[in-house]
Amino acid sequence: MSWRKKVNPKSSQVNPSFANWFSQLCMMIMPKYLYVIAGRGSSKTTDIQVERLIEMAYDMPGAPVVWVSDTYANLQKNVLNTVMEGLALKGYHKDIHYVVEKAPPKYSEAEKEDLPTGIKEHFWKPYNQLASYKHTLIFFTGLNLTYASLDRPASLAGRNYVHIFGDEAKYFREDRIANLLKAVRGYRVKYGGSVFYRGHTFTTDMPDTSRIGEYDWILKQGKKMSASAIALVLKLAIVVNESLQEYLVACEEANTEEQIKKHRVWKRWIERWIAARMHKASQTFFFIASSFVNADILTPEYFANEFESDFSDVKTAILSMKPSLESGERFYANLNERHFYRTGVDPVAAAHFGLTDAEDCRILKHHNSNRAIDAGADFGNMISLTLAQESGKTYRCTKFIYTLSPEWIRDLADKFLDFYKPHREKVLNLYYDRAANNYHKAKQDLANQLKKAIEYRPEPGNEDKLIATGWKVVLMSEGQGNIGQNEEYNFMQELLSGNNRKLPNIQIDYFACKALRCSLELTKTRKNQKGFIVKDKSSEKLPIHRLPLESTNASDSFKYLLMRRSWRRLVASRSKPYTGSTSVI
Repeated sequence: MSWRKKVNPKSSQVNPSFANWFSQLCMMIMPKYLYVIAGRGSSKTTDIQVERLIEMAYDMPGAPVVWVSDTYANLQKNVLNTVMEGLALKGYHKDIHYVVEKAPPKYSEAEKEDLPTGIKEHFWKPYNQLASYKHTLIFFTGLNLTYASLDRPASLAGRNYVHIFGDEAKYFREDRIANLLKAVRGYRVKYGGSVFYRGHTFTTDMPDTSRIGEYDWILKQGKKMSASAIALVLKLAIVVNESLQEYLVACEEANTEEQIKKHRVWKRWIERWIAARMHKASQTFFFIASSFVNADILTPEYFANEFESDFSDVKTAILSMKPSLESGERFYANLNERHFYRTGVDPVAAAHFGLTDAEDCRILKHHNSNRAIDAGADFGNMISLTLAQESGKTYRCTKFIYTLSPEWIRDLADKFLDFYKPHREKVLNLYYDRAANNYHKAKQDLANQLKKAIEYRPEPGNEDKLIATGWKVVLMSEGQGNIGQNEEYNFMQELLSGNNRKLPNIQIDYFACKALRCSLELTKTRKNQKGFIVKDKSSEKLPIHRLPLESTNASDSFKYLLMRRSWRRLVASRSKPYTGSTSVI
């Protein structure tokens, strides 16, 4: 069909924008069910998911849809910002084309004159009834997107949606997703004629089931796809695109008769394209792609750096290859599902926090504001702080806080103070590496710097004046000797096995301590020159933005928190059963 007229990219009828070939493929197929496994940096959210969201805003005006994430913190820090970034790249802006967590604005006739062309009838009403605007993004067409997370199942209870979005689907447990999909129902009379009605849009990078908390249910979806049916939809989409270009050329040439004819032809092919997409055989599109689909944007240098850093990670996160067994063993070999709990969110407190609200310790269901807090700290380019409290024989890691360079101790202290502002018993027992005391005589040691930063913070508007915060930090590791990695390996094997009754039962918040969880499950062993098993810390050389979820930094703060002298002696002596409080050593 090369004889067909092509639109001039510089024409006033078009607004050119970039999309990689895989994003274009997904846009042309636009199936009811989309399941994509794609490498890091392949524009899964900013391009593929956002383009489908925009399409639904016009195809199902007023409809309720839902976006699900593994944690609410991920929604706040990553998903919402990424979606808004993707919308901005496509010309859709906050408070003009959509609003977040507030009622749609009402404009006077004079104000409507200043709005962008095409949205004079600004903000249609949602078709469904909204009791609250919290956790909700509303488009000017009335399409309302509710943000929900698997760590807060109550946020999805009793609601009906017509489509579900989800990114990082490898973190979604299969049984939880199965329950969640039951909420994709209702409004059939209003939206049953849409291709997207009761559909799914899930994207992720390649899951690795050897890691705790990663699930490969998305791989099963490939069996539902008919390649021949999808190929037919793609062929029709190509014809639709060509007929649209002919129509735009006619518009540019101001040929009224040709314009009417080409518009009719274009509409006819759109009807055929939609009919093909509605057919059951072509409703599912499953695809696995590497990060190379976005090579034009990422540049060759990006891939060179990734391959030089850690090839085992590159295979899954970049090349989207299915993981294979590694020769190295996990350092925390006895760590498994029983050490994590998913009930760490207080549903009553959660109801008071929105997408734009800064959460505090009241959100933690198992946090006791009337008791002291224990903390393990590790310093470096990434400063890690694992927060915990004991309750009888159970020792819970309830929160993990970190900073990345150029952030430093003041920034970490501010994050701690803000999160634990409502905490009443303001005592922090701090455990740390003896290296943090290396410059104690010079009064420059990092442990004391963190202690001072938590106990005093600059007065607002006057950085030179420090005011007391009311917190007391007790340095628990002063005079402590070195903790060897081989000793850590043996200690953690016994602690996490659960066989030593002298030691507490370790419980880690699956969602609030996500970075810690990833660090513990990814840390590998190696043997040193003497043949002893030690921790492989090569991951600490990764690019700084990858440290939180891929390096051993967080696991070191966990080590200092737990390997206090009293518990180390319990492993060695086996003399006295653990009975609870050991906060003072």
